[in-house]
Amino acid sequence: MKGKVAMVTGGSSGIGQATAMAFAKEGARVVIASRSKTKATEAVRAIEKLGGEVTWIQADVSDAAQVQNMVRKTVARFGRLDYAFNNGGSGGKGG
Repeated sequence: MKGKVAMVTGGSSGIGQATAMAFAKEGARVVIASRSKTKATEAVRAIEKLGGEVTWIQADVSDAAQVQNMVRKTVARFGRLDYAFNNGGSGGKGG
């Protein structure tokens, strides 16, 4: 996965964060998309601690315009999108 780009919605906690970290461990550049900046900051730090390249994009996947913006920002930042792990939900208080 070296050089590839992986976007993980709901990537700031739980299964999403574990998946984002797994992508990073395999050499992918990672985009974490979530609603919560606090949780995302912690997830970004954890991936950076592994030596991974990561960025966070605030997005609510229940809003189509935000999803389009999320993909557009990912491609603008990294020039491509190879993997999308669609883990984000539209309910609850999670990240």
